[in-house]
Amino acid sequence: MSRRLLMRPVCSDPATGQQKLLDLDDERRFRHFYEKRMSQEVPGDPLGDEFKGYVFRITGGNDKQGFPMKQGVLLPYRVRLLLADGHSCYRIRRTGERKRKSVRGCIVGPDIAVLSLVIVKQGDEAVPGLTDDVLPKRLGPKRATKIRKFFNLSKEDDVRKFVIRREVTSKKKEGAKPYTKAPKIQRLVTPIRLQRRRHLRALKNRKLDAQKAQKTEYEALIAKRHSERKQKLAAIKASHKKTA
Repeated sequence: MSRRLLMRPVCSDPATGQQKLLDLDDERRFRHFYEKRMSQEVPGDPLGDEFKGYVFRITGGNDKQGFPMKQGVLLPYRVRLLLADGHSCYRIRRTGERKRKSVRGCIVGPDIAVLSLVIVKQGDEAVPGLTDDVLPKRLGPKRATKIRKFFNLSKEDDVRKFVIRREVTSKKKEGAKPYTKAPKIQRLVTPIRLQRRRHLRALKNRKLDAQKAQKTEYEALIAKRHSERKQKLAAIKASHKKTA
């Protein structure tokens, strides 16, 4: 007879980039997660001797039917909410669309099948497959400011020399020569970009000057028409006085 799995915590370590799935069939090992909410920190000692001294943060989970836990729903069961754009656990298909969806509350209970945990504090011993090895980052930063922050560069350093490249081999051709790929740097300030910015600023100033010239010309025309009208009215009044 196969053993019955009650909960499967997924532990992840942001420092190493590794994840580990635990199959727990003893309720005493994960009972201390009950009545805890998402974003709450929980000691990992009851999970086993290898997690002694570890502290985890609950980041989410799914119940036994696969419905995800939603932050802010302070209930230990499933509810139906009217969700719109910007809400978690929902992705709009059309602009302005809203939909009533079933989501699980953020309080952990016995109906949770998968629980996501993130290491906040590491214990004394390394856990095999979780904290013993560091996985290399497949993709590096793409934005220019983030590349500077990642490599601790100054504004004088050339960001293009520090882009992380990765080696790729073509799957379509057998025995193809490997080549490297690099992301296009976003928000990179180059001389061409500065020149374009100066050009746009000059166009804007030129339009403002033209609008000011048109305004002064229009005001002068209105003043001229106003004076002509006054002279015409004065001439009409003078002619009426003569006839009288």
